[in-house]
Amino acid sequence: MPKWSLSSDFSLIHNPSSVWSYGSKPAGYHVTGMFNLFTHLDQEPNGYKDIVAWFGRDTIWYTHWLGVYYNTQSTSVVLKEPNTNTMAFTAKGVAMHPGDDGRFSVVRFTAPKDGNYIVDATFTHIHNCAQHSGAHIVYNNLMTLWEVDLAGPEDSRSFKTSNKGITVRANEPIDFIVGVGLDNVFYCDMTLARVDIHLLENQAEFSLIAGSIVFVLGVIIGAILLQIYYQYRENKQNVSINQSNTRLSTKCGCELKMISPIHLFFNLIMKNRTKVLGNRIL
Repeated sequence: MPKWSLSSDFSLIHNPSSVWSYGSKPAGYHVTGMFNLFTHLDQEPNGYKDIVAWFGRDTIWYTHWLGVYYNTQSTSVVLKEPNTNTMAFTAKGVAMHPGDDGRFSVVRFTAPKDGNYIVDATFTHIHNCAQHSGAHIVYNNLMTLWEVDLAGPEDSRSFKTSNKGITVRANEPIDFIVGVGLDNVFYCDMTLARVDIHLLENQAEFSLIAGSIVFVLGVIIGAILLQIYYQYRENKQNVSINQSNTRLSTKCGCELKMISPIHLFFNLIMKNRTKVLGNRIL
């Protein structure tokens, strides 16, 4: 079962990288807005070089804030801002922050093939001064699968599809988005995003096989029923002729009996079974 993890797959070199892309959407258009890729990766400049971030052309550390951030270390890091606020990055954690102009921070997953995908995501406030931020999951720039308002430090909310997943076609995106939230204020909105996605490959294969089996069985049963119908008609005609001959004959007082369709159906099955067994013995 193919699996992808936002934290494990995070790229320090390429954007996009494999199924993941890092970028933004314009203020007010988290669903239908055009996705814009971030252009450069920068290290934190004040002694926390283990924390890096993807930014757009107009952003660097501590300016517009719009970006996707990453802790490269296998241990947690508490980053202290120049203004004394802190952000608690988990080990290998990916975090997102909206822009000071209301733009949304976006991590995009692009499906590599048709199939049913299980999506498991958790959004958590990691700013010690957190108030409100909005978390959204949007399918194919058309449909909001889930959205929630995070309120206060360490507030955390999760989303998971059913075990059947959601049907996604190749090259269709699922966007994981962080915005300013109900207070419409951008600062202190650093939000950890844990995203894991599984492709249910076997389910698609099973559905195809099951569909083929049903089709073949339908053809066989249809052929048997058609054969029964024609043999029943022929038998009925023969019985009618024989009954007419019986009435005309003075030598025979016997009466022919019609074979019912049900008896004929089971007789055909037994004959076919006998033929199959005979062929196997040969």
